[in-house]
Amino acid sequence: MIAGSLWQTVWQTFVIALVAAASFGWFGAAVVRLFSRRAGTRAALREGSALESGLVGAAVAAGERAFDAWSYRVGARFAGRVRVVVRPTTITIAGPRVPRGLYRAWIAAQALLLAAVAPLVVAAVVTGSAFPALLGLGAFVLSWLISSLGAGLWPGLGELESLETGRFRALELPRASVHEIDVGPGWSKGGLDVVLLPYVRALNAMVGARPVSFFGPDEDGLEVRFALHTFSDDAARTLAGLLRSPRSVEAGERSSPGGGARS
Repeated sequence: MIAGSLWQTVWQTFVIALVAAASFGWFGAAVVRLFSRRAGTRAALREGSALESGLVGAAVAAGERAFDAWSYRVGARFAGRVRVVVRPTTITIAGPRVPRGLYRAWIAAQALLLAAVAPLVVAAVVTGSAFPALLGLGAFVLSWLISSLGAGLWPGLGELESLETGRFRALELPRASVHEIDVGPGWSKGGLDVVLLPYVRALNAMVGARPVSFFGPDEDGLEVRFALHTFSDDAARTLAGLLRSPRSVEAGERSSPGGGARS
């Protein structure tokens, strides 16, 4: 009797530990991948111009294309409205931005809580107890609350990063450094798709074909994902086409701040 009870405890513990190792390993690897990809170059972080910061009256010069967009909470850490300016050899993105440490803590908290869900559910199944299942549900709900809270707060927090001139800091990166450009699904590549696993399919269906996303360097030489939600399908196609094209922006070709191209 005692031997049977001991054997049951051993195999239950083994199964739960195995699932826990797999779950935490998978989510942990995704977080490490999200924060540790090295780029071949660094972006320059500087004060944005009036055009890059979206200030009233800023003119678009010859050889520039300007787009307004809304940034998703991806590795580039922009948080809310952004202005994207494409020039012959560079791309600049300016707007509110989340501090690196705060962003990493936000992502890690979500990942750890989601990683705990699977072993807790398995524990409920193998032990026949409802308590681990309730803990698993609580972990999932808490992860969702942290995700939602950050998504709501980031734009306001990022606005505090604007300089006294009313301008934002602009991240300037070489056009040649941009790669893996996607329109629509694909914005969560690089590990965030794992962290957002319960929601990513629904988010893809909701955003449609307006996000333009790509990998590029940040100011610390890390390769991060940029995900920019444009305000029309046409603007998304135009911006993605420029990023994919090896050609320079033609002199005299301009765009309105809203993203619609004009000659």
